[in-house]
Amino acid sequence: MPGLNSIMDTSLSALFAAQAGLATTSHNIANANTPGYTRQDTLLAARRPDLTMVGAIGRGVEVAGIRRIQDEFILANLRSQTARGQSFASVDSALGEVESIMGSVDNDHLGAALSRFFGAWNALAQPTITPSMKENVVAAAVALVDDMHAIDESLTVLEANLEAGIELEIGNLNRLLSQIGELNRQIMAVETGGAAANDLRDQRDLLITQVSAIAEVSVIEREDGTKDIILAGRTMVARDNVTLFETRYERNDDGYRLMLVTGDNKQSVSLSTGRLEGLLSARDVHVARVRERLDAIAGKLIEDVNRLHMQGRTLTGSGLQFFTGDNLHTIGVNSELVANSARVATGRTTAPGDNELALAIANLGNLSSGADSERTVNDVYRMLLTDLASSRSSYEFMVENQRAVVATLEAKLAAVSGVSLDEEGASMVRYQNAYVAAAKVVTTVQAMYDTLLSMV
Repeated sequence: MPGLNSIMDTSLSALFAAQAGLATTSHNIANANTPGYTRQDTLLAARRPDLTMVGAIGRGVEVAGIRRIQDEFILANLRSQTARGQSFASVDSALGEVESIMGSVDNDHLGAALSRFFGAWNALAQPTITPSMKENVVAAAVALVDDMHAIDESLTVLEANLEAGIELEIGNLNRLLSQIGELNRQIMAVETGGAAANDLRDQRDLLITQVSAIAEVSVIEREDGTKDIILAGRTMVARDNVTLFETRYERNDDGYRLMLVTGDNKQSVSLSTGRLEGLLSARDVHVARVRERLDAIAGKLIEDVNRLHMQGRTLTGSGLQFFTGDNLHTIGVNSELVANSARVATGRTTAPGDNELALAIANLGNLSSGADSERTVNDVYRMLLTDLASSRSSYEFMVENQRAVVATLEAKLAAVSGVSLDEEGASMVRYQNAYVAAAKVVTTVQAMYDTLLSMV
């Protein structure tokens, strides 16, 4: 039969268990608003009983450990969906900037400048050609070129801002990876001794989630508690060994382009979805595509107008190019025409009233200027604006949809891992009652000791 010492030991184990449970509950309440904190639970287990002649008599309770309440499947899904949402948001933001640069279909400054340019040629093609009409053609051309250059400069600034954003995100990514490596080292040191590094694991999971917003990651947990972080098929964090990303500039047809490489072998990296991939896609695909189409429009305008104008003759000469350059950045009005608008040709002869070329150039606004024989310069440009608006609308929809998906997953994860103050309050009362009851048992045993001693 168990003696008073055994009963006292059982009661004390209940006191310690209640204290541990209350301490964990207090820790949960204190971190209810801590970002990334995962609710913890005290694991209790019955001690091995004493085997007596009358049967097994229990010896109390022991604290088996403190566990984190986490759902790795929901967390991994949340990281993946967050990465997709951040990628869409980066592209959507860039497309919004391009829209503000280009204007809308209903408020289109470059399209209006094109119309004014062809309208000036149409006015010049009417009977009674006057010097002021030629001046209007040159002025309209200069205004058109200025508008194109303004768009080109704005796109260049946007591209520079995107590159600055890319460099910033790479710096953030490297910082987070380094911190994860350091937490791996700390967790490995703590858990090697048999303890659970719950709070350190929370901090590491929060950092991994922040990394996944920049670039989607794969995570592999080792037996020693450390986690390997894999990006773009490369292991960037292995225990406390960290490989960082770097940037370098590679020459291409457009000059130099910022590239993302790993710090070990300097090989180019193609990241999966995330904010960084969205910035790269915005720069290399969406903004580049708009610039390419604008270059094509400017190049075709230069080619078609020059082809006709170089056939013209004036009293001061012939065969003069109207535009210089070959794209959006280099387009310009021939300086000789700016200095002397009388050199603007209206016909192939110097005969008074010869307006054949003026009519032909004016009709470029109504005739083909691309591979599609049914589309004019204005049509091609309008199609660019329409496609841009359509792309922006699609990405706005995807961003909103991803926000809803992420919000749903966050709510599910919070239901599992988040701290509920109501639940913790109930746990606090439960542990308090257990402590009070165990204390009464201790008091009773003390009284029994007193009785036993008084008999001696």
